[in-house]
Amino acid sequence: MPILRSFALAAVMVLPSIPGQPVTAGPPPQTVPALQEWKAEPGNYTFGPGSRVVVDPAHAAELAADAALFAEDLQALTRRPVTVTREKARAGDIVLTLGGSGDAEGYTMRSGSTVTIQGRASTGVFYGTRTVLQLLKQGNTIPAGTARDWPEKPERGLMIDQGRKFFSVDWVKRHIRELAYLKLNTFHFHLSDSQGFRLESTSHPEVVSAQRYTKAEMAELIALAARYHVTVIPEIDMPGHMNAVLTPHPELQLRTAGGTADPYYLDLSKEGAYVLASELINEYLPLFPGPYWHVGADEYVLNYGQYPQLLEYARSHYGAEATAKDTYYGFVNWVNDLVRAQGKTLRMWNDGIKNGDGAIEPHPSIVVDYWFSFGLSPQQLLDRGHVIANQSWTPTYYVLGGQKPDTQWMYETWRPGRFEDGQLVTMPSRNRGTMLHVWCDNPDAETEDQIAAGIRYPLRALAQGTWGSPKPVASYADFVAFADRAGRVPGFQGSS
Repeated sequence: MPILRSFALAAVMVLPSIPGQPVTAGPPPQTVPALQEWKAEPGNYTFGPGSRVVVDPAHAAELAADAALFAEDLQALTRRPVTVTREKARAGDIVLTLGGSGDAEGYTMRSGSTVTIQGRASTGVFYGTRTVLQLLKQGNTIPAGTARDWPEKPERGLMIDQGRKFFSVDWVKRHIRELAYLKLNTFHFHLSDSQGFRLESTSHPEVVSAQRYTKAEMAELIALAARYHVTVIPEIDMPGHMNAVLTPHPELQLRTAGGTADPYYLDLSKEGAYVLASELINEYLPLFPGPYWHVGADEYVLNYGQYPQLLEYARSHYGAEATAKDTYYGFVNWVNDLVRAQGKTLRMWNDGIKNGDGAIEPHPSIVVDYWFSFGLSPQQLLDRGHVIANQSWTPTYYVLGGQKPDTQWMYETWRPGRFEDGQLVTMPSRNRGTMLHVWCDNPDAETEDQIAAGIRYPLRALAQGTWGSPKPVASYADFVAFADRAGRVPGFQGSS
């Protein structure tokens, strides 16, 4: 193990970078997810009334926001003010600094008379503060030693189906903080579906549901997520699941050859469909600063033969060999062009992508969220050039009034590289990671509080699996007790 050397700020350590070799380990402090590596040393750190958050002056600009947030969370935990300072550290202080190499979300924590958290980037330092919060939740002492910690997967998080069930701003805020407490970094907002469109619109106010987020509320949620190093992925689902949008636009509902309209489907043979879609997407893209836009693109048309206008459109735009399915593929690529022009990456669900059913294919730059074994396998998607994410129904789907995750199997057996039906991939670096998915097919089946309680342990098992550190205990029953000791984020309403 490299020798730790002090620098000018007393008690602030230049810590080793995220490693490639394991270190000797003693019983590690208990966190969710568990630490990747721990080397025990004699003694303890004690957090007391005079403990402060000390920011390395050399990195004050980069770490000031995280230090202030850490102090807020410490105050919520301890119920007393915690000072942020750049002064020389003293016993009982917690020091934040930058340095080293390795994963941007990784960090090294050294505990002794002080605690020092160092990361290559501020995100790593932030996750080190989450570790300290969990440890202080269990008592005011932390065992002396050195932890090195980093994630296996770059994307770890939660999706909520706001289209079918409106989630209050307060619920979303609490879960942004809860995600970060578990070192989960992604929140997917499924903002529209057949039963609702949940975001204020100036271009098309007629499509917006009564229960919706104002743009000011959404901006507040996005800003809070950014403070907690959580990326928000917005989704406006199209060209299927569009009842809320198409009920006031019957002229754009897809009709069979016999004239029967279905408000679930957008008629992609009509120019107005592209006008409507582009106006909504272009209105919202500036609101979401994150790197992704999700088009949905799931469950669109089971029998293309019923809609001859889609075949006619495809052949007029993509050539005589085109099929009706090419109208769908062409729409996805058209949205991809809109999104890429704004510097973002498009995402879509996997079920519409099949082999040999069209003359064109979704562009390989699109990230595919794989949820079920329809069409191409995860490996086939990788072979086409896509980056994928493992959003498999089993074990990540929490359905109101329906299936719930097998959290024991998730914790004891499942890994992020195991897709639906046990499929594995040979390019794990192009599997972004995994989220827990709250689908509100029966929106009144559970209250917000029931959902919060229901996803508590699945989120923790998913955090452990996607962080990829050694499991702290073998059995799920023991893990539940382990997770209870780390608790919820300080200030999470109605929970210890």
